[in-house]
Amino acid sequence: MFIISKLYEKIINDIEEGIEKGVYTVGKKIPSVRELSKMYNCSINTVIKAYDTLKNNHVIYANPKSGYYIVENINKINISTSDTINFYSGNTLIGDMNIPDLKHCLNWAGDLYKNNSLDSNHTGVDSLKDASLRYLSNFQVFTKKENLFITMGTVQTLNLLIDMNFPNNKTKILLEQPSYGHFLDNLKMLNIDIIGIERNEDGINLNKLEKIFKEEPIKFFYTIPRHHNPLGTTLKKSQRKAIAKLAAKYDVYIVEDDYFSDIYTDEKYDPIYSYSDFTHVIYLKSFSKIMPWMRVGVSVMPNNLIDSFKNHIKKLDIRYYISPSLLSQATLEIYIRSNILKKHSDVITNDLKKKHEILSNELLSLKNIGINCFSDISGFYSYIFLPDHINEDILIKELRNNKVIVGPGKRCFIDNSFYKKGIRLSISSVSTKDIINGLNIIKKCLINS
Repeated sequence: MFIISKLYEKIINDIEEGIEKGVYTVGKKIPSVRELSKMYNCSINTVIKAYDTLKNNHVIYANPKSGYYIVENINKINISTSDTINFYSGNTLIGDMNIPDLKHCLNWAGDLYKNNSLDSNHTGVDSLKDASLRYLSNFQVFTKKENLFITMGTVQTLNLLIDMNFPNNKTKILLEQPSYGHFLDNLKMLNIDIIGIERNEDGINLNKLEKIFKEEPIKFFYTIPRHHNPLGTTLKKSQRKAIAKLAAKYDVYIVEDDYFSDIYTDEKYDPIYSYSDFTHVIYLKSFSKIMPWMRVGVSVMPNNLIDSFKNHIKKLDIRYYISPSLLSQATLEIYIRSNILKKHSDVITNDLKKKHEILSNELLSLKNIGINCFSDISGFYSYIFLPDHINEDILIKELRNNKVIVGPGKRCFIDNSFYKKGIRLSISSVSTKDIINGLNIIKKCLINS
């Protein structure tokens, strides 16, 4: 066994050394198993074990009935190092994921669905919908399969909802201020009639909300109750319950964007959907924060919107395909059924908690110099309000020159009547060291402005 082990390792080392020296080049066939067996005077199984290891390490690949070939070195051509601190991106790094789990789920999904193709019902793979129903119940979202749609994420669903006519025959869309910048950009580009309502550290003024619901033709109210983008705050239970009640009273639909429900900082949290009459709340969830290498989300539609939503998916599908790939859906299903998704959620939750402790200390140093900041327990998003004398655009440019990227606050506001000058931070894709270094740079720039 000792000799076989040494031979197995030597074959691997010799092949890798041959690649480095240019003996074996990309696309070039390497010696067969039988040839190496004779060359090293070893069994065929020893060579196969060495080649399997090289395949798993993406050094070689097998071409059936032809042999083994060298794989192009993707790492060298695609990956570049950077010392930039990116507080702009809201996506968790794939490096934080458990790569063996990902490979396992991809392989399993490929095996299970190798004889299938994506059907044309546009609502999602049935088995994934079954798994999603059980998964959503963990977040107090109970629904039926016919109400569930598998989509490419929140943005695609929001664009469909903009275009749909709702049973309340109303036309205006109400947004929290500030709100999700990308959605706001789309609304402005499409010239949609939008109204804003302020959201601050205390949440939303319910008296103002009721007044708007009563006096304005609000088609739907788009809200991000927890892990708010860009403030990072979470609405209190009393406010979530009140919003559901007001929606039913004034026939206004609520579009609840619970994009990061997997990151649970409050196990007693229940979404607006759970307090609703199940007629006026549309529940949206994305899996892209947990699995950032693919775009998959789920949408829960009330009964009176199912047919309209289906028709709009079909209409949009004529122009461009919006359903997630079969491999993406299959992989998500394996993640859910095997509880690996829960495992990854736990890892990210714990990681964010540690980062938030660091962030809180660093933001406290900003508050000590008179800078107001919003940051809730998740720490996923935070908002730094800027004093009147500081120009937001100039500060962002100066930070970029110092290799710190932040999100512009103005993108999150409808207009100047709501605008509160500031910058948005996300700690999802930065290290604890980056948080400390980045906040120190931000502090210096603020002091020198």
